[in-house]
Amino acid sequence: MKIIDDKGRLFGIINIIDLFISILLIVLIGFGAYKIFRVNPTVAVNTQKVTMVYFIQEVRDVTYNAIEEGEIAKDYDKNSVYGKIIKKEALPAKKMAETADGRFVEAEIPNRFDVKIYIEGDAVISKTGVYMGGQEVRVGYTAAIKGKRFGTRGFVYDIIIDE
Repeated sequence: MKIIDDKGRLFGIINIIDLFISILLIVLIGFGAYKIFRVNPTVAVNTQKVTMVYFIQEVRDVTYNAIEEGEIAKDYDKNSVYGKIIKKEALPAKKMAETADGRFVEAEIPNRFDVKIYIEGDAVISKTGVYMGGQEVRVGYTAAIKGKRFGTRGFVYDIIIDE
């Protein structure tokens, strides 16, 4: 008995091209099942409560009013959950301005606010950093967050690890 017969079948049973396509489909289905059913390593690790202070500069009152305490804050691009907004603070927005005599003074920007958002969530704390929502979070880290009625870009102002 030949390995490949005159019709191109392997051991007279299956065509080589059909065998290749079948193996490719099995590999693709297996890879898809692996991606869907695998356990996320950050879920299996012990988590700790962390409060991330998020800072947004020079926003209008409309944006500030759209941010609601108690709603969930998510990463704007990846849709991963950082945690729940527990507090928000509005400060008058300021910037340096030059006066007529050449001095620089700190001046308020009319109708603009700097906003601090306190987001409490579960985080994995390791030797290399703090991970919230499956992403590394560091002070100074630029991130875009969104809620039910708002989306904005700012940076991490502080990370408070609850002891």
